Amino acid sequence: MSSNKKSLEIETLRGLACLLLVLYHVIGPLGGGLKIDLGSPFRVIADSMVYVRMPLFTFISGYIYSIYKIRGNHFPSFFAGKVRRLLVPLLCVGVPFSVLQAVGPGVNKDVGVMEALLSFYVPINHFWFLQAVFIIFMFVGLLEWRGLLRGMTRLYLLFAFAAVLFLLPPFTVDAFGINGALYLLPFFVAGMIGQEKVVVLKQSFKVVGPLVFALIALVLLYVAAVDRELIVDRRSLIGLTVGCVSCIALLSSDVRSKWLTWLGGYSYAIFLFHVLFAATSRFVLGRLGVKDESVLVFGGLMCGLLGPVVLSMVFSRFNFTSVLFLGERAANKKPRETVVAVPQVR
Repeated sequence: MSSNKKSLEIETLRGLACLLLVLYHVIGPLGGGLKIDLGSPFRVIADSMVYVRMPLFTFISGYIYSIYKIRGNHFPSFFAGKVRRLLVPLLCVGVPFSVLQAVGPGVNKDVGVMEALLSFYVPINHFWFLQAVFIIFMFVGLLEWRGLLRGMTRLYLLFAFAAVLFLLPPFTVDAFGINGALYLLPFFVAGMIGQEKVVVLKQSFKVVGPLVFALIALVLLYVAAVDRELIVDRRSLIGLTVGCVSCIALLSSDVRSKWLTWLGGYSYAIFLFHVLFAATSRFVLGRLGVKDESVLVFGGLMCGLLGPVVLSMVFSRFNFTSVLFLGERAANKKPRETVVAVPQVR
């Protein structure tokens, strides 16, 4: 999205989504990351945001897609753009990262080399989002291209269809992230609906929105502190409801933050590379004998956010690295593609 067309409130939400994602991967799931045990405030924070993190990313994807939806006979170029933006980094960043995880010392997650080499097809790390959102773009893009999503009624019907798929049991084999796509699809469609109704939402819920999200966050924190097993199932009716309501509440709040907006501008690089920098921070601080959870979390968070920003600045200077590792267009084809996926997946 060109700078003059950026929505500050959407970029702020994108930055918030980055913050939540990196914080989660720094803390890690139970037994992963910093291996923080139950009872720790950081464990409570990580578990409480399970209904918000990826739904918010995907909601923004749908919102921005709805601005630049396919028109005319542009599906082939749309398809080519998504292959470049999503699948090229999946192959050039995701697979090597998984191989490094398989052979690297001190890695929490046990990944085999063959499993890592096949990670382009069967997701094993956070790169499942790229596979899932690619499927969503192709599905929604085809419907849009054929003129099947004209009018709010059809969008509501698509959301109902997506909600039914969301609640069905997942496939046994998660081929090319299909389970992730079914999980994310309702939030993508909710983002499309949110964009169509954004003026009404901001007028009606600008004051109520922040209160609703604050209440949801407090309830989730309490439940995660009391019994985390009540909150970890993402594919549930509660997960769907809380995720959609949280995203709508945040959108209607019209909140803006300069530093979150700045962070949101590098969201795709942060998504791709944050785990590498967070793991490096954990390794270095561990070797230095640092054991304080707060220092470890803060250090990992700062490295996970700022490391990819620096890497993005370097990669963007050269066509070869910007295309392969960030999925960007070559410099002679600028301006950038306008159809943007979250986190800044153009």
